[in-house]
Order: sequence, then structure tokens, then C-alpha cells
Amino acid sequence: MDEFNEDEFNEFKRSNDFSKHFREMEKEMLKIDLSRGGVMPMSIKDFSELFGEPTEEDMFDITQAYMKQYHTHGDEYVPVIIDAYGKEWVEFLLKYNEGVEEYELCSIIKDHLDEYALVN
Repeated sequence: MDEFNEDEFNEFKRSNDFSKHFREMEKEMLKIDLSRGGVMPMSIKDFSELFGEPTEEDMFDITQAYMKQYHTHGDEYVPVIIDAYGKEWVEFLLKYNEGVEEYELCSIIKDHLDEYALVN
């Protein structure tokens, strides 16, 4: 079993690897919160500044979290879900899913945006 070495740990903390690791953990916690029905607390710009450009994995995870909320709450809550993510994020999810040819998801998200436009 490896022994704890405080000097090595302090060096790791000072390194860029620690910051990178910490940011990755924060990003994963954000995605977990979203999958549990949380609100997207930041714009795409803020997300990119804090975590870097969203990766394919990030977009897949955020899309799945969005769809989970939709399937949990149903059609009557679509405007609330879009407000929770922000219209900008939902449009970004639509573009991402078009790019990866997830046309069934695109159809659902497009319907949501159309419905949202009618009530707002």
C-alpha cells in the first residue's frame, strides 16, 4: 500500500494537474446535478471559460440529463425545463444532436423549442 507523502501531495496541488483535476470534478458534479433535475447554473460562455469547450461526452451527458427531466415531468413542463437550462443551452443541444445525427432527439428538442416560443 502506498504511503501518504505530504510533500508529493503539496507539489501536486501546486501543479496545473491539480487545477485540471479539480475542474474536471466540478464539471462532473454539475452534470450529476443536472441528471438529478438541477438547473443549469451557467451560460455556454461561462461553461467554456470555466471548463473549456464542451466535449462530446459533456454534450452527450447534458443531453441525457435534459431528456431525463423531460421524460420525468412530461410535456406540460417543457417550458419550465427550457427555463431551467436556458434557451441558449437547449438550442446548443439541438445543434450538437444534429451534428451527431441523433435525429429523434433533434425532433423532440425542436418541438420543445417551438412550444416554448409559443408560450413566451
